[in-house]
Amino acid sequence: MISTNTIDTIKATELDKSPAAVVLVRYGVVPQVARFAAPNEVAEVIAERQVHGMRVVVDTDRGTEIGHLLEVVRNAIVSEDKAMTGQVLRLSTAADEERFVENRQQADREFFDWQVRVRDWGLELQLIDLEWTLDQQNLILYVLNGQNAETTRLALLAAAAGLGIVHVQPVEADGIVQQTSGGGCGSGGGGCGSGGCGS
Repeated sequence: MISTNTIDTIKATELDKSPAAVVLVRYGVVPQVARFAAPNEVAEVIAERQVHGMRVVVDTDRGTEIGHLLEVVRNAIVSEDKAMTGQVLRLSTAADEERFVENRQQADREFFDWQVRVRDWGLELQLIDLEWTLDQQNLILYVLNGQNAETTRLALLAAAAGLGIVHVQPVEADGIVQQTSGGGCGSGGGGCGSGGCGS
């Protein structure tokens, strides 16, 4: 039996191996569900425990996030399998959970400042929430709007202001608006925001 401590020390290089399972994970303040590859070490632990609700750390297109594991889709991957959002890095640890709570508190403190920025920049967007990725490398801004030039402008203006890598995630009444191009804009690299920053 593999211990949780063993899972917690999985190195990024080991994730290049063929995954042993495909799992559904719900993640994000405004929840979305996606498919993730689970390496052998994680898949073995998942198989030994009750799956639904297990907290895992996943590598998404927005960065490292904590999510709830919903179910195992399959125990092995075949070549025609659908594309996955990312990989399960490990089971969530006490340190991950503590960081998650700290990040949530920080996001709550920063929410008003971001509302002011959106207003001062003259953007026709309504900011409804924000969250930091687990490693605090990326900020995700949830806006009540579809994908358009305003979401791109927000990401670009945040980058120009030196506010780091910002992902602008449009949200509608039914939930997350799936982006046609991933990433966010910001200092330090990254792709372009929702709707793209140009080719």
